[in-house]
Amino acid sequence: MTSPRPGSHICILTPGQLGSNPRVVKEAHALHEAGFAVTVVTTRMLEGVEPRDQSILREAPFRIERLDLRSRAGWRLRRLGQELAGAAHAASGKRLFGSRAFSVFTPALMAAASRIPADLYIAHYPPALPAARAAARRFGAGYAFDAEDFHLGEWPDGPAAEANRSHLRAIEAAALPGCRYMTAASPEIARAYAQAYAVPAPHIVLNSFPLYEAPDRPTAKGTADPGPSLYWFSQVIGPDRGLECAIKAIARAASKPHLHLRGHVDAPYAGQLRSLAQREGVPERLHFLPSALPGELVRLAAGHDLGLCAEPGHTANNAFALSNKLFTYLMAGLPAILSDTPAQRAFAGSHPLATALFTAGDAVSLAASLDSLLQDPARLAQARACAFDLAQKTYNWDREGAIVVDLARQALDGSSRRRA
Repeated sequence: MTSPRPGSHICILTPGQLGSNPRVVKEAHALHEAGFAVTVVTTRMLEGVEPRDQSILREAPFRIERLDLRSRAGWRLRRLGQELAGAAHAASGKRLFGSRAFSVFTPALMAAASRIPADLYIAHYPPALPAARAAARRFGAGYAFDAEDFHLGEWPDGPAAEANRSHLRAIEAAALPGCRYMTAASPEIARAYAQAYAVPAPHIVLNSFPLYEAPDRPTAKGTADPGPSLYWFSQVIGPDRGLECAIKAIARAASKPHLHLRGHVDAPYAGQLRSLAQREGVPERLHFLPSALPGELVRLAAGHDLGLCAEPGHTANNAFALSNKLFTYLMAGLPAILSDTPAQRAFAGSHPLATALFTAGDAVSLAASLDSLLQDPARLAQARACAFDLAQKTYNWDREGAIVVDLARQALDGSSRRRA
């Protein structure tokens, strides 16, 4: 691998907030540590994310430009512009209108990127793609795209979301062929993009975590009290995550596990889950834990017995995802209990000792998977050791970040060059 050209500047663009974009933050750190000058353009919208944003801002060694989009009046104007662009796109079919109709964030990102000369622009999420492409043209640079999701597959099949899909296609079809490179967060997402747009398959960069976040060694079982414990986390605890199935499963499991959920939950949904736990006879075995900063998630997971990835597979994107939960659990030394979506089934097939598979939405199947580990201390200890070993040797950001750095170097020396 070559060193960065002197003065090489990379601008990362995202419509999200830093505290909701761990993949952006990890990428920026990896590129900065490799010697690139890095600027991250992000947004400020939700006050609930601000503590996580501030924790990153305090320590980030790279430049960060936050677009403050909190003004209600400004938001109404952006929404009006989006609606007008949607009508214009429907009438004319012009891609320019489609890109502005898809997201209220795109114009702000385009304006910001046009002020930042860089050698390479990396877009995260489709609203940032037009900004990266336009800035690359303006400054004679290249651009790349990171597909953390298969965005065309974010909606259920059917005509209801066709306008959204049409706007998204306008963005991706125009921009993706000109990317210097693309990355994707799972093999299935990479294949889906290659098939949808006839572009080279994106390079796979998994949502793993740095080795320094791992505990010193694996343990035979968790220490969470009460236990045995099944752990799940997200920024937001909400529906369509498989949590209802998990509550029914702990009620059926002979091992009598406790379900620990970490993240923000609104009162109505918390009430729904508590009511379900009451009906299932396990109200004392459902626990809500407070949100945590991104850098604490591996440590907080490590005290539990098992980690849950209960993706329902209700959309193509959900079926193709390998979430950051999975790699958090492995880094923490927890076996991952995986629903049998295509992506997770393939992962479990490659790593049967560190995972257990269950039929998505099937509480009896999930209960059996829980019991297979929690009622067999020797197998649980072996699975925890295997999970820890997988993260140490394979599924860590030290390896994935090196892929990001190598791709950026190749793009800047021209070996991955395509026309913008």
